[in-house]
Amino acid sequence: MKYISYEGVDIMTGDLIADAVMDYAAVLGANARTDSVAVPSVGFDGARIRTTLLIGPASEFVVTPAPDDVLEPEDPDFIRRLRDAAGRAGVARPLDADGRPRFVGADGPSGR
Repeated sequence: MKYISYEGVDIMTGDLIADAVMDYAAVLGANARTDSVAVPSVGFDGARIRTTLLIGPASEFVVTPAPDDVLEPEDPDFIRRLRDAAGRAGVARPLDADGRPRFVGADGPSGR
């Protein structure tokens, strides 16, 4: 589980989902584009919800570990949609200082 901190709000979601949101935000920023994304997340009461984020060149997110939870949302379709949208966002790609693979989990429930 991870928290995506955005505008003073902590959004709890799955590890791969949080990473994919960050990957998508980096691509949108590199291409001066904006999108609204409904992120699969966990509400304060533990219920699965969708939290909508406006992501654009000026978005500033922080992703931090959250307590592990058996309800961790996994959504390969969501990650695949972000990956595909990133491919349509433009030709510019963000710098890749850490060299990790992007949009991990897009190809199925195994996540890797």
